[in-house]
Amino acid sequence: MPGEDLHEIGADGARRAKEWLEATTRVKASWTNTDPKWSRRMTFQWPTGKQTQFSLDLGGLLCGGEFDNDIFMAECKKYSTPADQGTHYLSYLAKCYVIASNPQCYVDHFMWITWCPFNVGDWDKLLSKEWIEKALHKHSADVFGDIPAEEVESHIDNEIVGWVADRLWMIVLSDKQEQLVITREHRALIQKNEVLEGVR
Repeated sequence: MPGEDLHEIGADGARRAKEWLEATTRVKASWTNTDPKWSRRMTFQWPTGKQTQFSLDLGGLLCGGEFDNDIFMAECKKYSTPADQGTHYLSYLAKCYVIASNPQCYVDHFMWITWCPFNVGDWDKLLSKEWIEKALHKHSADVFGDIPAEEVESHIDNEIVGWVADRLWMIVLSDKQEQLVITREHRALIQKNEVLEGVR
């Protein structure tokens, strides 16, 4: 598939994930990395290796309950097959670790939003510390620099790994499921009531 088509699919996935999250009524505000005002806040840098920048697709502010005013970041994959999601997911986990390693980290939740399950044989491990460590071994050069493979383990901060694992979300959507949400009209009524009560 041409790169331009992949870009359009990616943008569509981020837009649809944004709409679905907003329809849960638990998102106070959300933005994509194409928003000029917010894109720089969603852009980070690999600390070593190629030291290039990376950004996540979607970010926002949750509301209500235990997640009130928590900030989330999300990567969205509008795939119809598993394809190479497993590879992208490992890269994503390494990125989450890099973001969390920053003392000024402001992200409370890391979401992976997809339309197709992947790595189903290891599905129960994808949010685990074990999988984050696997990602760090695979992307060690970009995270820790040019070090021998046998030294990677000693460079991994287990506290950060645990912190990230506790904040990972795996959300699987489908085209029809996107329609099984509260309507825009009803959502407007809820938001109006919250504004009147001073919640928003």
